[in-house]
Amino acid sequence: RETIESQAEIIIPANNGVSQKINYNSQIGQVEPIDSPQDYVVATSAIKEEVAWHESEAEISITPSYTLRPRYASLIDEYNLRLNRVYRSPLQISLKNGVDYTELTLTPAILRNLLIPQVVDLTRAVEVSAPKLTAYVTNQLTPKQKEYFNAEATYINTRRAINARFLGEPTPLVMGVDDGPSSDGSYAKRYLEVDLSQQKMYFFINNSLYREYRISTGVDYPTPLGEFHILNKAPKAFSDIYGVWMPYWMGFAYANKVGAYLGIHEIAYALDDKGRPFYKNGYYIGDKKTGGCIAMEPKDAPEVYNLSEVGMLVRIVP
Repeated sequence: RETIESQAEIIIPANNGVSQKINYNSQIGQVEPIDSPQDYVVATSAIKEEVAWHESEAEISITPSYTLRPRYASLIDEYNLRLNRVYRSPLQISLKNGVDYTELTLTPAILRNLLIPQVVDLTRAVEVSAPKLTAYVTNQLTPKQKEYFNAEATYINTRRAINARFLGEPTPLVMGVDDGPSSDGSYAKRYLEVDLSQQKMYFFINNSLYREYRISTGVDYPTPLGEFHILNKAPKAFSDIYGVWMPYWMGFAYANKVGAYLGIHEIAYALDDKGRPFYKNGYYIGDKKTGGCIAMEPKDAPEVYNLSEVGMLVRIVP
């Protein structure tokens, strides 16, 4: 009697041996139950009158009408509402295109096709198909964008953005290149990390990230990957091969194929007939344009030069 007065429904579990199984329909972006535990649901309003007729009896027997309801119906409804948050508006991926950035759009239909829900859990991240995402994005890339595209970073950042939407949080920017250093400052007390896909250089001091800088690396002769050390320093060096000056020079490797040292320096310049400096190939910082060296912006080169020491580690990563 107390139950029917305080509750609108009486729920009696049934089919407890059945586990929940779902199917994801990518056409509509919804999960659908294939097999689910069922519960008997009795509306207390339907039995209140009959109970009232037996008010004076200590025990009564009633056979009420009931309906069968999937146990997780309300959970699935809420889960589908959250999936709708993910794909109801396009998602933009920012791609590096030389010195500039362009955007690639993941439409609602594409987003629905990328999702692979495996379990109805409001606290668990929605899985995203890495092969489908990579295939779609790479098919849209220009040759220049392919030079900088990082499939792993794109997947990680896209998955993060999708799950931010799923949880009702603001969507972070999705980058098609790495958006940070690949190390945490633990390689040495002070070192430089050059990231070729980002065209950025990170300076770690006292095992912490001090600053990041836009750079340009090799195109005709790619800047080599690996770990190197600063071999020498000079306030200004000259390249006989290219006929240019390289302020704030710091050599880190000898390139046998080029027959010259590779170094970190301010963007190289030549002098015209009147002795005025000019950039032979334009101001290319942010794009791959050098002969293998690592070129920096004029405003950054003095700081990096003054804070660096001969013997200091230089990590160059893809």
